Amino acid sequence: MHRYDSIQALRFVAALLVVITHSTYYVADRLDPSFFVWKGGTVGVDIFFVISGFVMMITASPFQKIRGGWKYFAMRRVTRIVPMYWIATTAKMATLLVLPGVAINSALNPQHVLFSYLFLPTLNEAGKGEPVLGVGWTLTFEMFFYAVFAIGLLVRANPYMFASAIMVLAAAGHLIRGDGVWPIWAFYFDKVVLYFVIGMTIAKVATSPTLRRYIPQMLAGLAAVGVALAVIGHGDWSRNAWFRTVVVAAIVLAAVAAERWVGHSIPRPVLFFGDASYSLYLFHPLIAPLVPAVLAIIGVRVGWLSVLGSIMAALVGSALIYLWIEKPITKAARKLPYAGKLPRHASSVNQP
Repeated sequence: MHRYDSIQALRFVAALLVVITHSTYYVADRLDPSFFVWKGGTVGVDIFFVISGFVMMITASPFQKIRGGWKYFAMRRVTRIVPMYWIATTAKMATLLVLPGVAINSALNPQHVLFSYLFLPTLNEAGKGEPVLGVGWTLTFEMFFYAVFAIGLLVRANPYMFASAIMVLAAAGHLIRGDGVWPIWAFYFDKVVLYFVIGMTIAKVATSPTLRRYIPQMLAGLAAVGVALAVIGHGDWSRNAWFRTVVVAAIVLAAVAAERWVGHSIPRPVLFFGDASYSLYLFHPLIAPLVPAVLAIIGVRVGWLSVLGSIMAALVGSALIYLWIEKPITKAARKLPYAGKLPRHASSVNQP
């Protein structure tokens, strides 16, 4: 199957946006309370969700064609996501025990730790739906989506229709939940799960000779809707704003459309960090806060310097983690049952 280098590059952009946003937050929290916190980079998480839906759908066919395909799908997701997340979570716990002043917004209690490792919804000490490793809240949604997708493969349903139906129902639950007090399992009632549906839909468009020719018109339509929403809602960029949803959908669709023109010319360092984006996302909260902490100790309270330093430290640190830890673990995990090559040499593309 074709590898979408444009999507791989977009992975890096999405991770970098999150790192930039968090770096501004670390400055305000540890160095200069008056420093501007840029929240726009949280859109990187939305882009990740769309990419996840895209990749799962575009790689679904081989799993549908073999007996027990759901086992291969589930095992590949587990071996790809779990080891590095567990390592990052354990590192965060160690940080809390050894350097409690460096970690932000976490404390340890048995249930919170257990649920964090199991990718289950849990509340931190501040009452927010976050695991021990704060950024892991996104993986709670990811694993939910993977579980639904695997069940669809298990029951031999159309994975697109099955997963889309469940995600739409979960998103509709957001309207019911409102701002009231609900059990922690209602965490899944969130509009962000629609991004998985958007990603799967883009994959269907990209792989259909008939639909693919209409991508320019689709992009024009999304642009028109975006402009209309910007006028009506004043360009609301909040987490669940429809304007933001339309912009994210357009970004990923445009990246897919641009593959034939730019895919072969994307710089290798960008593709490398696309490959390393999972390590960058998981470990930057452990690396980046060290920069403002050190600057505060030496008395250099320059916010922009801290932001740049945090970004560079996160990039270098995640690159080393990817090369020395993530790649070897992923390679070794492929030797586990159902985690290696599919029967008949079915291939995969852009596995995240």
